[in-house]
Amino acid sequence: MTVQQTETRPKRRRAETVERLLDAALETFAEIGFAAASVEDICRRGGFTRGAFYSSFRTKDELFGALFARETARNLTLAEEVLAGIEAETDPVTAAVERCLSTFRADRTWVLVLTEYRLHAARHPEAAAALREHSAGLHTRLTHLIEVATVRAGLRLTVPPGQLARIVLALHDGVVVHSVVPQEPVTSGRDDAPDLERTALLLLLRSAVTS
Repeated sequence: MTVQQTETRPKRRRAETVERLLDAALETFAEIGFAAASVEDICRRGGFTRGAFYSSFRTKDELFGALFARETARNLTLAEEVLAGIEAETDPVTAAVERCLSTFRADRTWVLVLTEYRLHAARHPEAAAALREHSAGLHTRLTHLIEVATVRAGLRLTVPPGQLARIVLALHDGVVVHSVVPQEPVTSGRDDAPDLERTALLLLLRSAVTS
């Protein structure tokens, strides 16, 4: 066995442990809430000892930060992939909305966890500061994605890209939170949330870009 292999194996095992801890935390937070969940609950679900937890994270809040980074990075990477080649579409704006909405579905588990943590952060200044930092990273990457997509499509923004990114995030958050809470049955017998988000995004983007 080479020195490199000797060094790589522990790193790979640690990365695998972190992923399993994040999976266990996601399920535990969604099931019983961030505040109610203990380190022991997370370890029990993932099949770990407290030592395994504390060798990777100092606190539940630090673990949530890693979870936020993983989930948002996955979504943004997927968005970058589905928007590739958008410039070849006859109507890039409609195509962008259709591609994203057909790819992304409200992940009830993650929505529950993120909403719970936002409530936690509203009562704890340190958690609020950490959440602002995490959200700033998401905002920066989404802003860059919007800039790249509009340039490729030959469009110009009528509002600053950072402002548009904030509006898109707020709109999406509102729709997905609405979608995970049981609503009164509608007369049509179907969920109008996807149509609502599609209409809202089209109106927003058409007013925010020009050729």
